[in-house]
Amino acid sequence: MSQPGRRASLRACQPVLASLVLSALLSFQGALAAPGGAVQAARYHEDALARLARDDVSGAIVQARNAVQQDKGLLAAHLLLGKALLRDGQAAAAEAEFEIAQRLGASMAELAQPYGTALMMFGNSEKLLARIKPDGLAASARAEVLAMRAAAYADQGDVKAAWRAIDEGKAADPRSLAPLRAEIDLALRTRDLPRARKALDAAVAMAPRDAQLLHLQGVMQQGAGKVAVALDYFAQALKVDPRLLDTMVARASLLIDLQRPDEAMPDLERAAAISQREPRVAYLKSLVFAARGDTRASRAQLEEVTRLVDALPDTFIARQPPLLMLGGLASQATGRLERARALLELYVLRMPDDPAGRKLLAGIYLSSGETARVADLLDPLLRSGEADPQVLTTLAALRMQQRRYRDAAEALERAARITGNDPGITAQMGFARLAGQQADLGLLALRSAFDKEPAQFKVAAALVTLYLRRNDVLSATTVAETLLRRLPGDAAAHNLLGAVKAAAHRPAEARSAYLKALALQPALVPARLNLARLDGAEGRLDEARQRLATLLKEEPGNGQALTEMARLETHAGRPAAALPLLEKAQALMPGDAASGLELLEVHRRLGQPGAALALAKQLERVRPDDPVVLEALGRAHMAVGEGVQARAAFAKLARMAGPDPRYLVAIGQLQLSAGAANDAGASAEKALAAKPGYLPAQVLQVEAEILAGNLPRAEALQRQLAARGSGADALRLAGDLALARQRAGEAMRHYQAAFDKAPSTALALRGFNAAFQAGEGERGVALLEGWSRRQPDAMPVQAALAEGYLRLGRLKEARSAYQALLGRDPHNAAATNNLAQVLMRLNDPGALAMAEKAVRLAPDDPNALDTLGWLQARSGALDLGLKTLREARLRAPESRELRYHLAWVLHRSGKRDEARSELAAAFGNQGDFESQAEAQTLRRELGV
Repeated sequence: MSQPGRRASLRACQPVLASLVLSALLSFQGALAAPGGAVQAARYHEDALARLARDDVSGAIVQARNAVQQDKGLLAAHLLLGKALLRDGQAAAAEAEFEIAQRLGASMAELAQPYGTALMMFGNSEKLLARIKPDGLAASARAEVLAMRAAAYADQGDVKAAWRAIDEGKAADPRSLAPLRAEIDLALRTRDLPRARKALDAAVAMAPRDAQLLHLQGVMQQGAGKVAVALDYFAQALKVDPRLLDTMVARASLLIDLQRPDEAMPDLERAAAISQREPRVAYLKSLVFAARGDTRASRAQLEEVTRLVDALPDTFIARQPPLLMLGGLASQATGRLERARALLELYVLRMPDDPAGRKLLAGIYLSSGETARVADLLDPLLRSGEADPQVLTTLAALRMQQRRYRDAAEALERAARITGNDPGITAQMGFARLAGQQADLGLLALRSAFDKEPAQFKVAAALVTLYLRRNDVLSATTVAETLLRRLPGDAAAHNLLGAVKAAAHRPAEARSAYLKALALQPALVPARLNLARLDGAEGRLDEARQRLATLLKEEPGNGQALTEMARLETHAGRPAAALPLLEKAQALMPGDAASGLELLEVHRRLGQPGAALALAKQLERVRPDDPVVLEALGRAHMAVGEGVQARAAFAKLARMAGPDPRYLVAIGQLQLSAGAANDAGASAEKALAAKPGYLPAQVLQVEAEILAGNLPRAEALQRQLAARGSGADALRLAGDLALARQRAGEAMRHYQAAFDKAPSTALALRGFNAAFQAGEGERGVALLEGWSRRQPDAMPVQAALAEGYLRLGRLKEARSAYQALLGRDPHNAAATNNLAQVLMRLNDPGALAMAEKAVRLAPDDPNALDTLGWLQARSGALDLGLKTLREARLRAPESRELRYHLAWVLHRSGKRDEARSELAAAFGNQGDFESQAEAQTLRRELGV
């Protein structure tokens, strides 16, 4: 019941609403008399909304801030505040509010356009590309986002990606101007004037009096040398929008070029009044004053340029060649040569073919006595072939800091050749190759260095890790034993051998190695942690706890010990107790994979997908090539419905995979779960190439063909499996094929036959789902009841069984099932929310308290918020209900049921226009809509 569309219908509760209202008001006065701050916050938000609608931007900002001050978790107020700040030109402050809204769970459909606009106002293209995605958005919003992404790609220098984004935007919404504007801009940047004109013509045909398009027509005419026509277009643009700053600047610049500086000044004064943070205006004013002979006023304007440029974020300036040039010119003119040099070096990097930038920079270098003609003084030495090993290793260290790992490796390779393959330099080269995603070359270099000097512990540890990742236990053991022979008295070497033995599933030998390490060095933390892990794996939980407690008493800030203690809590079924331990570990060790992955699992168990995704992204930034982190990132994307990003993570994982057929099939199953049929099929083929006839890979092949819709091919492969006597697998796939052909009854029979051959939870659940699709829900419930008696600890079965009772209207049994489920998993937010709905339908006054608990467990879950808001509103607390439902709607605007609930509450709150809008959206969206009859009644009341 946690997915949209599996919610219990509320129609059945209409006859009992009156008694529910009464009992709720009598029994839950404390809950309904919610904190005054929450009610006041909701009122402030409504007032801010009304003020913004009538263009009282400053008033809207004040009231939205009041709302946030009263209730810091009020998502709607943060989003509204961001929009008001953006309209006021406060991009950085708006960005901060949008990020708070995103953390609170705002749907990207609501957030994408304003958040993207705020980011691009300061040219934050990297952040925009990372955070603003078009997936799942409506056509118009998708087109807007793709246009913004095109501009961001262009800022990054990826012109091909920019063109692709523009084409996708035009296809998403052919009526949108945003992709056409982006196309014009990019065509002008790339000097593709025919394409720019064509795009401009198309845009003008759609909106002939659009001010920005009139401005662009003026720019095009100016570029063609038609100065008078350009000035006329600029005048038309300003007539439509007198506040269009780019047009004022363009016209003033053109007038100065035409030696008419006094005519330019009115535009510059108006532009300065609109934006006091515009360096172009200050620079042009300096030219006007210089033309008048007023050197003091001209210098003052140049100093203003430097102040304004310096105030901008460096990441923004670095991508804006005009700003780099303006800042460089103004800094040079005012005697700030170091700043001028820094800006112009960046300019030359961005515009290497512009002779003006090179001349200015050469002059600055000459005046300061510097003879180097490029920013990186070591590059000429590298190209000359005369660099010695010290220069090369220094250059390599610089390149590593710049994350130019392959350049670093090439420098070290040259240094290694000069020194006769010095093992230390060769090892550095190996690490650089690994950092540059050249795993095979890195492994070869490290092995070469180790073979030449086996006493290098760091190299040995890296080799052991690499070999174990490839399941090459034999090579890992060889390295660890070789190291130990060279360092027999080294405790760390014994500990490394113990880790290899543990990975080889030889716990007794691992324990012996760890104890030897501790005999040599009793305080060695890695060996103590490894022993605790081994104790836990062997079920010696008390011994593990004692070891860790002793270690934490000695070292309270030991993040690894905190992580291991948290694992014990999780293993004992106490994820809430593990959470603070892991959060502390991550604070101590930001980006640590072990504690991070454990924390991801705890977030999953506690129903916190947003927090899990944020953490997975953080881990991936630190460990972009760690397969475990990539898998976790893909799963986290799937948990919040971001299929495209999940598929990308799994595709990268597949590219990194070696020829291990089991691992390839496991990746293929992940790709299937993310809807990447072709990728899953490719993984299956790769596994079969490594091991022909491998049954799990053949099964994966059929599953991939079914997902791709290639049913004839899937049937042929399934028949081959059946002919080979693959039994339950072939029968289960026959059921999947029948289900794909919408023959649920036939699918149920195949699943039952497969279950009879090889009973399993997965088959029981498949049969249950097929039974409900075939209209035989009772049969599906009976199947699960029988399997539940045999597997009473199978939690997915218990959850499905509870849902089955609810779908069949067997409410008392559903209540018992959910209560039993929560008795074993009290932090199951979905089950808590479903129980709240069951109680509501049973007219049980405990419904409201249960809904409140569901929201405490999953404060970002729109289903839980919807249930709580609906109960609050129908119980008479309209202000609270409205606040809660607004929060839910921002997280799941596609839910028709939710929007009907919000429309109902808005109507009862006297907000009829907004209610009409929400109800229209409820009837316009696609998806399940169980309260359609009640919504039709409301529709007639509102006249929608």
